[in-house]
Amino acid sequence: NLDNMELRPWAVPDDVHGSFEVYIEEDQEELIFGTQDEDLHRIEVHSQTFIQLESGFPAGQTRVLIVGQLKSWLWLLCMILMGNPISPHTFSTGFEMLQLVQSRPLTPDDLADPYLLLLDLLAEPS
Repeated sequence: NLDNMELRPWAVPDDVHGSFEVYIEEDQEELIFGTQDEDLHRIEVHSQTFIQLESGFPAGQTRVLIVGQLKSWLWLLCMILMGNPISPHTFSTGFEMLQLVQSRPLTPDDLADPYLLLLDLLAEPS
Protein backbone atom coordinates (compact mmCIF):
# COMPACT_ATOMS: atom_id res chain seq x y z
CA ASN A 1 0.00 0.00 0.00
CA LEU A 2 1.65 3.23 -1.14
CA ASP A 3 -0.23 5.32 1.43
CA ASN A 4 1.71 3.63 4.24
CA MET A 5 5.17 4.07 2.70
CA GLU A 6 7.59 6.27 4.58
CA LEU A 7 9.44 8.90 2.55
CA ARG A 8 13.15 8.24 2.89
CA PRO A 9 15.28 11.11 1.55
CA TRP A 10 18.25 8.82 0.84
CA ALA A 11 16.06 6.82 -1.57
CA VAL A 12 15.74 9.82 -3.90
CA PRO A 13 18.79 9.91 -6.24
CA ASP A 14 18.98 13.74 -6.25
CA ASP A 15 19.48 13.68 -2.48
CA VAL A 16 22.33 11.17 -2.56
CA HIS A 17 25.58 13.07 -2.89
CA GLY A 18 27.95 10.28 -2.01
CA SER A 19 29.00 7.67 0.44
CA PHE A 20 31.89 6.62 2.60
CA GLU A 21 33.11 3.41 4.09
CA VAL A 22 35.01 3.13 7.35
CA TYR A 23 36.06 0.24 9.57
CA ILE A 24 35.53 0.45 13.32
CA GLU A 25 36.15 -1.87 16.24
CA GLU A 26 33.17 -3.93 17.41
CA ASP A 27 33.10 -2.16 20.80
CA GLN A 28 32.84 1.22 19.04
CA GLU A 29 30.00 -0.18 16.89
CA GLU A 30 28.13 -1.15 20.06
CA LEU A 31 28.77 2.29 21.59
CA ILE A 32 27.43 4.11 18.51
CA PHE A 33 24.68 1.83 17.24
CA GLY A 34 23.70 0.07 20.49
CA THR A 35 23.54 -3.56 21.49
CA GLN A 36 22.38 -5.57 18.48
CA ASP A 37 22.29 -2.26 16.54
CA GLU A 38 19.12 -1.12 18.33
CA ASP A 39 19.94 2.59 17.68
CA LEU A 40 20.80 2.15 13.98
CA HIS A 41 17.39 3.06 12.54
CA ARG A 42 17.05 6.13 14.80
CA ILE A 43 20.46 7.44 13.66
CA GLU A 44 19.50 6.84 10.01
CA VAL A 45 16.23 8.74 10.41
CA HIS A 46 17.76 11.61 12.40
CA SER A 47 20.63 12.05 9.91
CA GLN A 48 18.61 11.26 6.76
CA THR A 49 21.16 8.66 5.68
CA PHE A 50 21.26 4.96 4.90
CA ILE A 51 23.75 3.03 7.05
CA GLN A 52 24.87 -0.54 6.40
CA LEU A 53 26.86 -2.46 9.02
CA GLU A 54 28.79 -5.63 8.23
CA SER A 55 30.76 -7.51 10.89
CA GLY A 56 33.97 -9.49 10.46
CA PHE A 57 35.85 -7.15 8.08
CA PRO A 58 38.56 -8.15 9.27
CA ALA A 59 37.94 -10.12 12.46
CA GLY A 60 36.89 -7.87 15.34
CA GLN A 61 35.94 -4.97 13.07
CA THR A 62 32.73 -3.73 11.49
CA ARG A 63 32.47 -2.19 8.05
CA VAL A 64 30.25 0.91 8.12
CA LEU A 65 28.86 2.21 4.82
CA ILE A 66 26.95 5.49 4.95
CA VAL A 67 25.05 6.92 1.97
CA GLY A 68 23.29 10.27 1.86
CA GLN A 69 23.69 13.99 1.52
CA LEU A 70 27.28 15.23 1.75
CA LYS A 71 26.85 17.30 4.91
CA SER A 72 25.00 14.49 6.69
CA TRP A 73 27.49 11.74 5.98
CA LEU A 74 30.44 14.06 6.57
CA TRP A 75 28.93 14.95 9.97
CA LEU A 76 28.53 11.22 10.79
CA LEU A 77 32.08 10.49 9.62
CA CYS A 78 33.40 13.15 12.00
CA MET A 79 31.24 11.73 14.80
CA ILE A 80 32.65 8.24 14.23
CA LEU A 81 36.27 9.38 13.97
CA MET A 82 36.01 11.75 16.93
CA GLY A 83 34.14 9.17 19.00
CA ASN A 84 37.02 6.72 19.05
CA PRO A 85 37.65 5.96 22.75
CA ILE A 86 41.42 5.74 22.19
CA SER A 87 41.50 9.43 21.25
CA PRO A 88 40.80 11.37 24.48
CA HIS A 89 41.22 14.80 22.79
CA THR A 90 38.20 14.31 20.54
CA PHE A 91 36.20 11.60 22.33
CA SER A 92 34.02 14.00 24.32
CA THR A 93 33.08 15.92 21.15
CA GLY A 94 32.30 12.70 19.31
CA PHE A 95 30.21 11.44 22.23
CA GLU A 96 28.25 14.73 22.35
CA MET A 97 27.58 14.39 18.62
CA LEU A 98 26.38 10.82 19.16
CA GLN A 99 24.00 11.92 21.90
CA LEU A 100 22.68 14.67 19.63
CA VAL A 101 21.92 12.43 16.64
CA GLN A 102 20.35 9.81 18.92
CA SER A 103 18.07 12.35 20.60
CA ARG A 104 16.66 14.34 17.66
CA PRO A 105 16.89 14.94 13.92
CA LEU A 106 19.91 16.94 12.80
CA THR A 107 18.99 20.49 11.82
CA PRO A 108 20.51 22.70 9.11
CA ASP A 109 22.34 24.52 11.93
CA ASP A 110 23.87 21.23 13.11
CA LEU A 111 25.05 20.55 9.57
CA ALA A 112 25.96 24.18 8.76
CA ASP A 113 29.68 23.65 8.45
CA PRO A 114 30.92 20.09 8.81
CA TYR A 115 34.31 21.25 7.56
CA LEU A 116 34.91 22.91 10.94
CA LEU A 117 34.53 19.47 12.50
CA LEU A 118 37.17 18.12 10.13
CA LEU A 119 39.54 20.95 11.03
CA ASP A 120 39.10 20.15 14.72
CA LEU A 121 39.74 16.49 13.99
CA LEU A 122 42.89 17.30 12.02
CA ALA A 123 44.13 19.60 14.79
CA GLU A 124 44.22 16.68 17.25
CA PRO A 125 47.62 16.57 18.99
CA SER A 126 49.77 13.54 18.15
